[in-house]
Amino acid sequence: MTSQGAPLRSGMARVADGVLEATVVGGFGSPGIRLRRAMFGWAPLPRMDGRRVLITGATSGIGRAAALEMAGLGAEVTILGRDPQRTAQAAADIAGASTAGRAGGSIIADLRLLADARRAADEARADGRAWDVLVHNAGALVDAHDLTPEGFEATYAAQVLSPHILTSRLLPALERGTDPRVVVVSSGGMYAEKLDLASLHMSADSYDGVRAYARAKRAQVTMNEQWATRMAGSPVGFHCMHPGWADTPGVAESLPTFRRVTRSILRTPQEGADTLVWLSAEPRLPAPSGSFWLDRTVRRTVRIPGTATSPETAAALWDLVCEQTGERPRSGR
Repeated sequence: MTSQGAPLRSGMARVADGVLEATVVGGFGSPGIRLRRAMFGWAPLPRMDGRRVLITGATSGIGRAAALEMAGLGAEVTILGRDPQRTAQAAADIAGASTAGRAGGSIIADLRLLADARRAADEARADGRAWDVLVHNAGALVDAHDLTPEGFEATYAAQVLSPHILTSRLLPALERGTDPRVVVVSSGGMYAEKLDLASLHMSADSYDGVRAYARAKRAQVTMNEQWATRMAGSPVGFHCMHPGWADTPGVAESLPTFRRVTRSILRTPQEGADTLVWLSAEPRLPAPSGSFWLDRTVRRTVRIPGTATSPETAAALWDLVCEQTGERPRSGR
């Protein structure tokens, strides 16, 4: 084979990847990850020995798959869940899969409530130890409008406000970690929505569960970019990813028609979790903090004209979230 053989194969793989990405169905479904794994010759996930991980929403689906994988790779994994019984069972399963020699345990909190997010963060940092990875995975698509006792629509509170609180309060512990990361699990559904601060917090009259979820996921992407920009002097890296279309209990419950139509091409939870675990484990990520990923590759955040977020709107979102949560973090470095 000529010396040009490897570059040629690499170029053809990039072209094929671009075609998959353009088709959406091929790129987001199981064919996408399986072809990319083969085309790019993905290395096995790195060991995570010595890394301490906190992951929200790990009692089922992608979060549970990621927690089990990371525990098996040697990480000390702590999970945060809302339901005590389900969280205890998941924590026991994760401890059983662990090769770390130390079980991380669990924290109980309802992230729809900002007070619970504050309490959970304080519990997570109470022992004074460093954290290496914080994963924001919790979040469900719900049909009915739910206004929390604190006055926030529940989807927005759980997926935008509470993650900000957790990150802010754990930032000093993360900055003491080894190659620390914050990883946010967003959704390809965010491509359909523009970030509009006036409609981000939906009222009961205008509420649509799918749109509320997509808007919250768009806000997550923007907040990830803001974190990366504003914490440029911090050792913490901020990354956002979407898992593609995975067959999870959440999809089965929230989007039964979508699942019925697409079931043959849905990814397994383990496939959906691959990039999340890789972002948490890989010591040399090939892109900077603030990136948005699918299948171990940086992806664009805009597909539909008119959905791009201006710098002014992004900064306004940051200020709004800081005001609503009472958290305006600054790097300790």
